[in-house]
Amino acid sequence: MKRAIFAIALLLGLAPAAAEPTPQILSLAQRYLAATGGSFELIEQQAYVAAGIMGDTPTSHARQTALQQAAEQHRADLAALDAKLAVLIAQTYTEDELRTSVDFLESPAGRSITEKKHAYFAAMFTRDRPAPTYSAEESAAVSAYQATPEAISMQAKSPTLLKGTLALAEPVENAIRKSAQSIYCHATRKCTDDSGYDQLAGPTIRE
Repeated sequence: MKRAIFAIALLLGLAPAAAEPTPQILSLAQRYLAATGGSFELIEQQAYVAAGIMGDTPTSHARQTALQQAAEQHRADLAALDAKLAVLIAQTYTEDELRTSVDFLESPAGRSITEKKHAYFAAMFTRDRPAPTYSAEESAAVSAYQATPEAISMQAKSPTLLKGTLALAEPVENAIRKSAQSIYCHATRKCTDDSGYDQLAGPTIRE
């Protein structure tokens, strides 16, 4: 009977519901997100990359700053998103995969690498800025982790995780972009009419 129901689901294009993750796997997924900086870190990276695409200009810097400030305003929304992402991660990766990854991320080398990445993407984009540099010990730790079967299998699953992440993140990202546009308009006065009224965010703040 179960096989028949599963076959009908496949014929109708319905995917079977993902199983609820165990508390152990969910805890590892939460630690994984915490160690990587979660969705807030992703927003900062997006802001930096977008600024790089625009170039090293005052407008690019203003846009990057606005997106970072908007992300700060939506910390609660990003925390709620992280809670959903933790479930998705726990449903995508195995306990062994997450444990191996968390062990690396929470190690001294893993923490140091994460901190350097955070500092790099949190800073303002400038042309020809060198990439973060890692010590010999840090580079060796990354190579050793990436060579593990667990890291290799996680990499193979990354497209599936990305697809689910984009779907969960879209409402929050739209809200952040809207807030960032409002912040940018107030800061630059580029979205106001002749009377000084901000067409997106209301009355312009006078200095």
